[in-house]
Amino acid sequence: MTTISVAHPRFWWRGTSSDLRAWVDEDPDVADRLRQPRWPDTAEQRWDQIAVAVADVGDQLANQAWTVDPDFPDYGEVTVALARPLEPTELKIVSTWFSLAEAVSVDPWWDSIVNGRHRLWGTLPHFGNRLVPVKGSAIGYANPSDAEAIGPSWSSLSADNLQELDALTWFNAADPVNRTFRAAHSTAAHGLYPSPV
Repeated sequence: MTTISVAHPRFWWRGTSSDLRAWVDEDPDVADRLRQPRWPDTAEQRWDQIAVAVADVGDQLANQAWTVDPDFPDYGEVTVALARPLEPTELKIVSTWFSLAEAVSVDPWWDSIVNGRHRLWGTLPHFGNRLVPVKGSAIGYANPSDAEAIGPSWSSLSADNLQELDALTWFNAADPVNRTFRAAHSTAAHGLYPSPV
């Protein structure tokens, strides 16, 4: 059994590989015109096994099968049974996927990805029919500290985000992770702070 800490487990959404391909439609190293790969050990990673682990964590999020980390109350700990153990670097890739600072992150209505192009590029061919978990970005600002910095308009911005989310025809609103994600946006749109866990 492997335990993965998930930052803000209620602020994630899931899509298919084809849904997410729009954000990563070419190798990021090629897109950035790098002379050598950003991560020299990219080819050594078992991206198929990383994708399985990431999808497994997403399934646990769908089941709301996390426990709040007593040391980090905005994190949920998820336990998955991996068919094959991951190598240390592969486990680090999965762990950072769900971390606060390095999460694979984009809101479904945004044009450009916030973080995680290389990880998505490596894993998208390997998810098959399984869903890919991605952390929302804007909903992370629906808390007292950030709302104070943004000002009185913070909930109307959340309402705009909710409207944009609801306008997406490809977003699977029936998926349990996506229902939780939408509910967080709805809470923020009503001027309340959604719980991240």
